[in-house]
Amino acid sequence: MLLLKKITRTSPQLDKVLELYERAFPANERWGISAVLDDETGISELFGFFDGELFCGFVILLNWGDIAHIIYLAVSEELRGRGYGSEVINIVRSIKPGRRLLIDIERPEQGLENNAQRLRRKAFYERNGCHEAKVYYSWRGESYEIMISGGEITSREYFRFWHSIDENSRIFERD
Repeated sequence: MLLLKKITRTSPQLDKVLELYERAFPANERWGISAVLDDETGISELFGFFDGELFCGFVILLNWGDIAHIIYLAVSEELRGRGYGSEVINIVRSIKPGRRLLIDIERPEQGLENNAQRLRRKAFYERNGCHEAKVYYSWRGESYEIMISGGEITSREYFRFWHSIDENSRIFERD
């Protein structure tokens, strides 16, 4: 069974989280992890997940109202395919009861070099109880779509969520 541990600047596992963050996400998809670590509002949370003492990966959440938004979820490369990602999604649901769970993914599109990976990622979230929210956006030259579990969300509501995050935290400050 996995255990989620809150990661802070003083956590001994922070280096492992930062290394995986760099490996798992291209530069154009990374932003302000320092702001997440410095956030004292509770709006953003960084958790490492562990199988006993084994570091398996991390998840970063943004919380506002009845929404918990997974903005980053990464499993160590050598541990993928063992069910850890599914278990993390279920743990997040259990620690955020009654909240809609949002996840953004790169939008699949024929002709893209990594389209097969995008389709696998989308299928993973669908297997784990998420469905398309029909909310789309572009950021830093990449197209994304929102997957949701525990309800529905409109585009307007989604962008209001981000506006509220911006108004009430400092997580958009750059490293």
